[in-house]
Amino acid sequence: MLRSLFRFLWLSIAAAAITWLIGCSSAPTPTIVPSPTSVVLPTPVPSAMLTDTPTAAPALAPTQTPTATPTVKTTPTRTPTLAAGTMRIKLFFVALEDNGKRGKKIGCNDSIVAVDRVIPATTAPLTAALKELFSISERTYGPSGLYNALAQANLKLDSAAVVNGKATVNISGVLKLGGVCDNPRAEAQIKELVMQFATVKQANIFINNIPIEKALSEK
Repeated sequence: MLRSLFRFLWLSIAAAAITWLIGCSSAPTPTIVPSPTSVVLPTPVPSAMLTDTPTAAPALAPTQTPTATPTVKTTPTRTPTLAAGTMRIKLFFVALEDNGKRGKKIGCNDSIVAVDRVIPATTAPLTAALKELFSISERTYGPSGLYNALAQANLKLDSAAVVNGKATVNISGVLKLGGVCDNPRAEAQIKELVMQFATVKQANIFINNIPIEKALSEK
């Protein structure tokens, strides 16, 4: 009986010791600390990208200022002021062998050229102009160097009239010329003078009652 009691005590002590040993050898249960809620932060953007810098436009070539063309001041040719009681007409002479450079080309490669002349004012400028032309006996007209095919002629104006744009001119006298090339020169001097007036659209010219073209062809 005593022996059984002793055995029971021994087993109880052994069991307690084993329990103690197991408790000491076991690792303490770690305290579980709740993990903090993860906060996802945005990836930082480089400051250069945050700046709203506009895309640089390609540099434009500098605008070239056109070179200003220098203004050439042309001094207008001033027509001399007419004295009171006068008027200006045109007489016609010949630039020999000018080939039409200074005026209308005529005859033997010549040019017929207008020259201003001042005469007393009149209501019949055609009559006055023809008389003025026939009064000039110089072969070369003044400093112009222009030739006067009528220099040797002895002509007189009998009448000159303009009706409905048609001028009829009657001339009489001796038409003495210096050669075959003077024929178109003399005709042009008289015809161009008559046609200069705005009221004249057509000219019929007679020398000793013969049309000027025929009268000159007989020379």
